[in-house]
Amino acid sequence: MHAPPVAEVQARTVTVAPRPVPLLYSVTGTVVSDERVEIGSRVAAYVRSLDVREGQRVAPNDLVATLDSKDVDAALRVAEADRARARAALHDATRDLEVSQNLFARAAVAEVQVRKARLLWEAASEALAAAEAAVDRAGAERQYVRIVSPVAGVVVARHRREGDLASPGMPLVTVESDTALLFETYVSEQRIQTISAGDAVKLQIDALGRVLEGRVLRVVPSGNPATRGFRVKISVPEGAGLLPGMFGRAQFTVGEQSAIVVPTPAMVDLGGLRGVFVVDEQDLAHFRWLRTEHAVPGGVMAPAGLEAGERIVLDPPAGLREGDRIVPPAAPPAAAAKA
Repeated sequence: MHAPPVAEVQARTVTVAPRPVPLLYSVTGTVVSDERVEIGSRVAAYVRSLDVREGQRVAPNDLVATLDSKDVDAALRVAEADRARARAALHDATRDLEVSQNLFARAAVAEVQVRKARLLWEAASEALAAAEAAVDRAGAERQYVRIVSPVAGVVVARHRREGDLASPGMPLVTVESDTALLFETYVSEQRIQTISAGDAVKLQIDALGRVLEGRVLRVVPSGNPATRGFRVKISVPEGAGLLPGMFGRAQFTVGEQSAIVVPTPAMVDLGGLRGVFVVDEQDLAHFRWLRTEHAVPGGVMAPAGLEAGERIVLDPPAGLREGDRIVPPAAPPAAAAKA
């Protein structure tokens, strides 16, 4: 039996060769708020009312919570009473000092008596100053029974309920800004030296299904001792529809490498495999599966499957089969001469 004739297919070919391409490094991360505030109480008091809910938007100085003011009011009254007593004591000490000075001027008392009166006056003056400070402190605490938001944002958590005891240092609610957003990720210790503030970064946000352009804002030069990761914060474009908590990937350019790049039009899918048609020395086409990596300008990287100097078919015709002979495309006919 005779072998079937080899079909000839017109197609262009290209010779592959290594060329410099960017070396990319990809890590996962999360969209976070750059302004996250835990709002708490500066006094110990029971929560009378929590005036916000999760998901509610607040503006600066919006009321967040109201505390019970009975203990604070009682402390203020005690401080005011102590101040009144200190004022009366200072008044008496001032009068006694004046009397002692007058008597000493007439040689009716000894100098030591004047010194004692002056010491009592100075002690009364200091006691009044302390009482005034106590009143000021109690008055300041009185204004803290109304807790307001210091920033604009969205309430993301309520840590206390009405009737709970609020203590200094313990948060009542957490507010996040949904406008001051960043992408936060962790970079391995092997790569942290190649990343600097101002570097361009590509962000792939899964919820959006598209790539965003960002820049490195801050690199925290202190790694996590457990994961050996270093925190990196990346700017995100405004108005991109992002929300805190969205998952994504950051792609950094950390150098340059030499690799074979396959033009995108040369890639074909055959039998569930993705590869190219390689042309041998007899101009016969053979399908070859490739292991490819990420896209780069001009095509995709092919770290395995091709050798430098091999020819591949560019824009393979739909009917191209294994073993077909590749011939150059026919030259377009010359334009007819004008009469």
